[in-house]
Amino acid sequence: MEEKFQILDSEEGDVVIDFGNKTFKLSLLVSLMTEIILNKKLEELNNKLRDHGSGKLPSYDESYWSSAGVDCQILKPSKNWQKGKIRMKVSLEFCPEEPEIKEPESPLMEIQRKLNEATS
Repeated sequence: MEEKFQILDSEEGDVVIDFGNKTFKLSLLVSLMTEIILNKKLEELNNKLRDHGSGKLPSYDESYWSSAGVDCQILKPSKNWQKGKIRMKVSLEFCPEEPEIKEPESPLMEIQRKLNEATS
């Protein structure tokens, strides 16, 4: 069976993650992970890049890396250079043990939908 991980997104409300004896809100976990990675690990990443002879990343405020983005260019195979911005994003993925079963629309919901369409 192929595992189908999906990025957890808190746009539908804050997702709560239960690890058995501890629960966390997704938004808090992602926010803190982003803060740690950008504040602490960006310097470590620059050190590793320098050790590999690649130089270092442009030094911008950490918030640019997670929100506004940093100006750059990318080159994809068989394409031309493309200017834009790049940003770092931390995400968590989840693979359900059982697929989510969509409940069929109830007859009352169908009537309400038809009434809404008729009055629109």
